[in-house]
Amino acid sequence: MTPVHHPTAPRREPVPPVLWILTAGAFTVGTDAYVIAGVLPDLARDLGVTVGAAGQLVTVFAAVYALAAPVVASSTAALSRRGALSAALAAFVAGNALTAAAPGYWLVMLGRVVAAVGAAGFTPAASAAAADLVAPRHRARALAAVVGGLTAATALGVPLGTLVAGALGWRATLGAVAVLGLVALAGTAARLPALPPGARLPLARRLAGLRNPAVLLVLAVSLFTVTSEQLVYTYVGTALAPATGDRAGVLAVLLFVFGLGAVVGNAVAGWGTDRFGSRVTLLVAVGGMTADLALLPWWCRSLPAAGAAMFWWGLTGWMYVVPQQHRLLVLARPGGPLAVALNSSVLYLGIALGGALGGAVLHFAAPSRLAVPAVLLGALALVTAATGYREAPRAT
Repeated sequence: MTPVHHPTAPRREPVPPVLWILTAGAFTVGTDAYVIAGVLPDLARDLGVTVGAAGQLVTVFAAVYALAAPVVASSTAALSRRGALSAALAAFVAGNALTAAAPGYWLVMLGRVVAAVGAAGFTPAASAAAADLVAPRHRARALAAVVGGLTAATALGVPLGTLVAGALGWRATLGAVAVLGLVALAGTAARLPALPPGARLPLARRLAGLRNPAVLLVLAVSLFTVTSEQLVYTYVGTALAPATGDRAGVLAVLLFVFGLGAVVGNAVAGWGTDRFGSRVTLLVAVGGMTADLALLPWWCRSLPAAGAAMFWWGLTGWMYVVPQQHRLLVLARPGGPLAVALNSSVLYLGIALGGALGGAVLHFAAPSRLAVPAVLLGALALVTAATGYREAPRAT
């Protein structure tokens, strides 16, 4: 009998080296999503628009991401993981190259739209590929590696991008992001195994979590929280101008401090959710962040105070993600992964709303007044979480 040869499955090491390609891609996508906040004043001056108008580039990027994520996931479901990731990164690179080279505001806007579609296709596919590359017992570790790329983008990518913009201009920063995306694309195409596509799910199935009131409550808390945070973060360069003196290097240091807080907050959130549950961890996170933003009119004027406040903001502002995901995985079984993906879309919708609301505030008031709507939304998230959550059972 002639033996039948089957394709060799990818070796399932605890953390295979190829996983770091996905981490690098996540770092690049995360840097692109947040670095505009650090280069916004320079970008606005170069394009001849107000800071509020420039902030709408963040709004459009986030809105397109939120709307495109489920659509792209459905439309690329027939592709292998490598094919889906390569297509997403190609769009991402093209969008950032257009942004860096565009001579005017509206072409820059078009570049952000194209980049957002690519980012929306990459992040969910990278998480799915990471889970497929390892044995089931190592999946949490693999997913953490991808999320680690996003966290590292906050801690390193954004401040480095701000430094590059201060020395060479904002176009150099976006050009560097495009080059990093091209490197990730080459690595993905050359090294990632041809993993089979995942289950094909229609768009209606992906949105099924919206019919669950408990899931809707969690999503509402995510929306209020991230809108509150991004209302200020999108315009952080302008808000911190009294403390930084409009010096890009000083702003980069403060963004690095924020990123360090985010790394610590992500770790604390995992421990806190396991130890105290998702509800307590979430309340500490949202309450701490809201209190910090309430004091913005005072700490934005002093560099030492701004440093301390940015660290605390990063810590508490990144603590809410883990308990929210944990809550969704418990509530939406067996559709937990789809609910988490839906939460990602809601987070980007919050970024879009925060950018739009912050731009409107800056049209009428000083940057320190961004604290007012931010605190109101944070308080709404806090009240919703405190009164509407019943603690999910914790694993023993």
